[in-house]
Amino acid sequence: MSLFVSFEGGEGSGKTTQTDLLRQQLERVNVQYLFIHEPGHTNLGEHIRTLLKGNRFGKETISKGAELFLFVAARAELVSKVLKPSLKNKGAIIIADRFADSTIAYQGYGRKLPLDLVGSMNALATDDITPDMTFLLDCPPEVGLRRLGVTQIELGVQESEHVGRLDEEDSRKFEELPLAFHERVRQGYHELAQQEPGRWCIVDATKSEDDIHRKIWKRFRNLLETNGVDLAGNLTADDLLRPLDTPN
Repeated sequence: MSLFVSFEGGEGSGKTTQTDLLRQQLERVNVQYLFIHEPGHTNLGEHIRTLLKGNRFGKETISKGAELFLFVAARAELVSKVLKPSLKNKGAIIIADRFADSTIAYQGYGRKLPLDLVGSMNALATDDITPDMTFLLDCPPEVGLRRLGVTQIELGVQESEHVGRLDEEDSRKFEELPLAFHERVRQGYHELAQQEPGRWCIVDATKSEDDIHRKIWKRFRNLLETNGVDLAGNLTADDLLRPLDTPN
């Protein structure tokens, strides 16, 4: 049986840090995995990433609808060329830094595009593939934005019909948007988690990196063992004693 796990969260929630820590832990116990992120991993995805970064068009912005179509197109290609073939392999473990839920939270709730439309486009792009578990790194937007160095959070800025691009490190400049946008994104994630409580694991992202990792690793390890992955043979006595393997 294959296993597909995704990580979600708002700006500055620590997703990248926690996916890195999980990958290090899996490597430490000799468990093979595939790591994916969007857009990317396919020729089309990389071209779309370049378009979204905006380097070819300078400071030109794009419409909310165009942004949605680009992300969904990259996802459809990723699912067809990478995700679906990988999930057919027995014992495959796939970790995603964001997946379809991000589009619902950011473009649906954040950008205020029709949720039914976003959901239909997501269903087409994903071929109805859903993660077995989704970790939501949850923290108040003010906390996450401060981590990114945002010292003044705009409360009353008019939100434009057009959106910016990705910055040079491939991360969206969502931190420049009003606080209300980030609050809607967080609300969207919570509503998604309420709709599928069995799939979502909400993690308090205001805790320390080690505390967060311990909770994630405990749930992930249980998920592995439930799916028939025997970690006992991969763990040394030192591994079993490591603080990262102890529950909160």
